[in-house]
Amino acid sequence: MPSDVGFLYSGRHNSLGTQYDAFVNALPAGTTIFPPTAAASGVNNNYGLLVAQAQALVDTHNVQVVVAAGGTVCARAARDGVAASGTPGTPVVFTSVSDPRGSGLYQPNLTGVAGMTAELDSVRLRYLQQTRPGITEIGVLRNTSRYNAVQLWNTLQATADPRLHLHSGDIPAPAPAGRIRQVIQNLLALNPPIQALLVTADPMFNDLRLDVIRPGGVPLSIPAIYQWCEFVGDGGLMSVGPNLVEEYTVAGQYVSRILRGERPQDIPLYQPIKFELCINRNTANALKLDLPAMLLERADQLIE
Repeated sequence: MPSDVGFLYSGRHNSLGTQYDAFVNALPAGTTIFPPTAAASGVNNNYGLLVAQAQALVDTHNVQVVVAAGGTVCARAARDGVAASGTPGTPVVFTSVSDPRGSGLYQPNLTGVAGMTAELDSVRLRYLQQTRPGITEIGVLRNTSRYNAVQLWNTLQATADPRLHLHSGDIPAPAPAGRIRQVIQNLLALNPPIQALLVTADPMFNDLRLDVIRPGGVPLSIPAIYQWCEFVGDGGLMSVGPNLVEEYTVAGQYVSRILRGERPQDIPLYQPIKFELCINRNTANALKLDLPAMLLERADQLIE
């Protein structure tokens, strides 16, 4: 029997790369995906369009499952779009969601992957402190259009090392790549300037990954840490977080189980238990960083 699956994502399909491939490879043969690529969605990081896009996947394409890629932003939009559709019980499988319960995603027709993204930001700050002695001024690149942006910022400030001074670099979605460069330049122009950068989890930052790593085409002059190893593979210094290929494989497997007749409420949320530390040695050398041997030994991936 043919299977139709909706794929909701706020950015460009090619920014997902191997994650999307892993998802597709886990689906039953012959599954049709709407839109066939995320680039066809026309959202372009405008989160305000996602709910209507999710509703259209159900009402126009009659999909059997909606996949919400890209974390909490897309998951909540998929929930609301499906609820407004003519088939409000359509299953939703989400990926990389921080705090599914607190995000309002504990519903009978929803399941997926709890990504442990924002929950690890205070850990990422500790890794940043190891890149250079005496780091105290840290910029935090964050998307302030997220529904819980204020809560996440307050939590990060409360859990960070009290010796650190955190400076918020606010970029509401949708934002052109030039806006990212300007915000980082503003942080570097502070007195005192930031000495390192934390890039928080957000689908817009993942979609504009190369612009975040090299704002304006120029490599960052300070250490930076990201959520996922894909940033490090593209030239970023360091990341700590779950493996996205694994998460998207699980999402594809969950979709397959639903297509075979299982109910979302009978499929438990998947919680990653292994978090990768990835380090780009070339970037570290370019920044003239003398990274501690203990940090290098702890790395799951050392990218040359």
